[in-house]
Formats: sequence, structure tokens, C-alpha cells
Amino acid sequence: MIGTQLLSGALLAVAVLVGAAIALAVAMMAVATASKPGRGPHGGIRRDPAPLPHLDSDDARELVLS
Repeated sequence: MIGTQLLSGALLAVAVLVGAAIALAVAMMAVATASKPGRGPHGGIRRDPAPLPHLDSDDARELVLS
């Protein structure tokens, strides 16, 4: 008698937890799809750095010898 009541209570608790987890997951998905994408970060996207100036072999030799 007590064992059956304990089993039914445990099953009810598990069912409530699973239902709450499903409701939370559905709510999070609804919020994610309902929210509009905001503006981008301040400053925009990161651009590639400027290329380094090309040095001729004579220029490179002068830099090394200096």
C-alpha cells in the first residue's frame, strides 16, 4: 500500500519535471524566434589589416645595413 503510493508519487514528480522542462524549452525557442536581430556591434565588422608595403631587395638591404 505504502509502496504503491510512493511509486505513484515518484512517477507524478517525474512527469511534472519533464513537463516543466519541455515547457521551458518551448518558451526559450519561442523567445529566440520572436526576437528581432538587433544592430551590429559598435564599430562594425573587423576588416582585414592593410597589407605591408612591398620592399625591393635593395630597400631591404639598406634596412639591414643601417
